[in-house]
Amino acid sequence: MAKDDITLMQAMAAGDATALSTFYDRHSPLVYATCVRVLGDRTTADELLVDVFHELWQRASQYDAARANPVTFLLTLTRSRAIDRRRTMNKRSNLKLASEDQTLNQADPHPTVLDESIAGESAAKVREALATLDPAQRQAIECAYYDGLSHSEIADLLNKPLGTVKTYIRQGLIRLRGCLRNDDDARFSG
Repeated sequence: MAKDDITLMQAMAAGDATALSTFYDRHSPLVYATCVRVLGDRTTADELLVDVFHELWQRASQYDAARANPVTFLLTLTRSRAIDRRRTMNKRSNLKLASEDQTLNQADPHPTVLDESIAGESAAKVREALATLDPAQRQAIECAYYDGLSHSEIADLLNKPLGTVKTYIRQGLIRLRGCLRNDDDARFSG
C-alpha cells in the first residue's frame, strides 16, 4: 500500500525528495485542474503547478496534521497562489491594450474530457462534498475558491450582506472539512 499523505508530508519536512515525487504524482492533476480553473490559461497553470510544489517542498515543515489533511493544505496553497497570479495577470493586462495574442492565449471556457480526467478521484470527492452543501454556501464557496472573488465582491454579486457571505463560506468549509475527513477516515480504516 502506498504511503499515506500525512506520512509523505512528514518525509518531505525531513528532506525526502522521493516523498515529494510521490506526492506530486498523486496530487498534481488536481492542482493543475485548480490552476486552470482559476487562471483560465493552461500555460500559466503549468508554470504555477511547478511553483506550488516548490513552495510545498519549502513549507512542508509548516504542515500541521491537526489543522487540515495534506490535500486541504495543498489546495489552500494552490488557490492562494493562483489568485495572486491571476491578480498579477489582470494588472498587467490592464496596462496593455487588448491584443489578438491575449485572445489566442485564453483557455477554452468549456472543459474537455482531458480536463475532467485530470481532476481525478480527489476532485470527484470535493464535488460530492460540495453537492451536500446548502446552495447559498456552495455558491459563495465556488465564487471564492474557483473564481477568486473577495468576500466583498461575493457580497456584491449575491446581493447579500458581507457578514452573511462570510458565514456561508465559514459554515460551508466546516461542513466540507467534515465530509472530506469522514471520507479519509473510511478510506484509511479499511
